[in-house]
Amino acid sequence: DLLLWRLRDHPDLADFVDRAIGPVLDHDRRSKPPLLPTLETYLAHAGRKAETARELHLNRQTLYNRLARIGELLATDLDDPHTVLALSLALRARRHVP
Repeated sequence: DLLLWRLRDHPDLADFVDRAIGPVLDHDRRSKPPLLPTLETYLAHAGRKAETARELHLNRQTLYNRLARIGELLATDLDDPHTVLALSLALRARRHVP
């Protein structure tokens, strides 16, 4: 977090966040239910869907539908380790971008 904080005013950090999760943020501004909490919880539980569904109080099919929508919006595979790393970093960086 310290490194991200130090880079908070660098335009590349904001660009990275926008590229990585911008489509989900745009969706959440326009539509319900918001998908960012689903993505955050899914990544916090290391992709464990049962735990994610339980914490969000969702049935598993609803969770699967939301994850599929997130994957479509981001045009990515949420099971890919590189994608997971980039999304996790973008979510952390988002807290530091003005």
